[in-house]
Order: sequence, then C-alpha cells, then structure tokens
Amino acid sequence: MALDVTAMSPRPARAPVQPVPTRRTPVGLEPNATLVDREDLTTTIARLRIRMDAGASTFRAGQYFAIGLAVDGRLVQRPYSAASAPADAGDLEFLVRLVPGGSLTPSLWRLVPGDRVRIGPPKGLFTLDSDDPRRHLLLSTGTGLAPLRSMLASLLAPLASRGVSPTSNPPIVVHGVASAPELAYRAELERLAHAGRIVYVPTVSRPDHPANDGWTGRIGRLDGLLGAIADTTGIDPASTVAYLCGNPAMIAAVETRLTALGIPADAIRAEQYWSAPR
Repeated sequence: MALDVTAMSPRPARAPVQPVPTRRTPVGLEPNATLVDREDLTTTIARLRIRMDAGASTFRAGQYFAIGLAVDGRLVQRPYSAASAPADAGDLEFLVRLVPGGSLTPSLWRLVPGDRVRIGPPKGLFTLDSDDPRRHLLLSTGTGLAPLRSMLASLLAPLASRGVSPTSNPPIVVHGVASAPELAYRAELERLAHAGRIVYVPTVSRPDHPANDGWTGRIGRLDGLLGAIADTTGIDPASTVAYLCGNPAMIAAVETRLTALGIPADAIRAEQYWSAPR
C-alpha cells in the first residue's frame, strides 16, 4: 500500500547539540595583564615585560609574583621574581627559563606581545633592607639574577637622585652562568661597572661550550671563585651583607664558603621559595 505522506504528522525539529562543558578559569583568576615585550637571550631563556591592567603593582625589591596561564582548561601558576625595580612605573619584568615538557613554561614560551596572562600579588620574604649600611654582595646563578637586579636598582636609585656615586664600597654583583649568552642585563651591568657604581663579576662554568668562544672573563663556579673575588674586591667580612639566589645546591655551597671567609651567618640571606621551574 502506498504511503500517504500528506497524512503524516510533521517530524519534531532536532534539538541542537549542546557542547560538552569544559573547565574554565575560576572567577577572580582571569587574565589581568598583557605581555608587552619579550627578548630571547638564548633558545631557553627569555626576558618578559608584562603590563598590569590596573597599573603598576606595589612590591618590595626581591619579591616574586605568580604568573599564570590557562593550560588544558585549568589555571597553572608558577612563581617568578621581578627583575624590575619597585620604583619603575608601569611594567613588571621577569626572566624565564624554558623547561621542555613542563606544565607551564612551554605554554609561557609560546607567548607573543599582546597575549594575556594572570599575575598574582607580590609575595616573599627575600627582600632588600635598603637602610643596611653594610656593603652589598649580590650572588646569583642563571635566572636567579632577577631579584638581585631589582635590589640593585633600589640600592642605586636614592644615590643617583642625589648625584652621589658609591665609589668607596660599591655593591658587588656576581653572576654565574653556563654560557655567556645567558648573562642577562650584561650590557647594563657593564655600564654601571664602567661608571664605578658597581663591581660586576660575570663567570661561565662551561668554558668549552661553543657559545663561550672568545670569552676572556672568569671561569668556574661561584663557590670556587669567592676567595679570589673577595681578595680583588676588598671585601671586609665584618661589614658585608650577602644576598643569594639560584639553585639550592649553589646556595648551600656558597653559604658554606661565605661563612668560611668570615661573613656571619646572619649576614647571608637566600631566596627560599626556589624550586625547579615547570
């Protein structure tokens, strides 16, 4: 028998397919800052400049911020010390090392100016005592230079505003890296050293690395060089305060060497939040 299509009831319209809900960035933890500039020092180290939506953030030299991104539908955050000075208007600056296979840094590494990130509030007790009259010895490895650069700027700014240069016992900045291209802010620190405002001691630990071709500066690890550095810079252990930032093995070795040189344990301050970046 033929089917009478005119007698059929119209077929109900198919309901639209609803998308499967995905995890979203929690309310209150949405992006609140923009990457405005980046400089790749090497294939694994970059300088990132980030601008807060709400303007400059108040912090103390040496403190860190959590940088966060949405990764696979969830907010992933890691702490990074600010390399910029608290007095700088506007942007925050960070040194970031890429860790292949990490949960955050590969995504962070793909950022380009204009991309959005989440910046948490400043935290940390590794801060500069700007009223300390002792000579400052700032020692770091790798990206650990970041908080020390912030401290150095805070130390020098008041003197510069009065037209005074610390020519008698200028701060000493010691930066150890594997290869010379990793010497972040090298040109800036060399200018300050040339002007007599600081003593700058860069060193590389892998002299046979191809990136170190032509390197004529110091070679070796910080703990092995501290005796010679103390002799050439005229460090007086009783009137020196040391700030350290880098990997835990370096900090432990350098603390031992500094106390052996006569610097009191309570005059040695180290960043304690450090963990392998991910």
